Amino acid sequence: MHRPALASSLISTGWPGRRVKYLENVLILFGRPIEPDVFDSHLGNKFSPILRSVPNVERIEFNQIAGAAHGNSPYYLIVEMQFDSDEAMQEGLNSEAGQAMARDLSEFASGGVTVLFAEVAIESMAAP
Repeated sequence: MHRPALASSLISTGWPGRRVKYLENVLILFGRPIEPDVFDSHLGNKFSPILRSVPNVERIEFNQIAGAAHGNSPYYLIVEMQFDSDEAMQEGLNSEAGQAMARDLSEFASGGVTVLFAEVAIESMAAP
């Protein structure tokens, strides 16, 4: 599996004995919805159950945006789906539930949506 140069250089400068785990993330960035109440209802009643049914997902994080360092954030919510490998991610996203998730995005993301794929390097700060 390919490791981005930045992640590799950050990890290579770490302390000896640190543990590094590589994961694959899907980041779903939701813009500010036209009707936040309608968005929140759909998110909780339809989209979240679909997310939870996608195979191979290790963890889901819902990041409600509270503010930005400068001005207003264009984002309302960022959802992170974490997978143990690229293969697990591909299998999950190509599954029936993964395809249902992709279709559902267009039904309620009235403020726009961006989907990103990220390779994550997690360096454990605890001693081995």
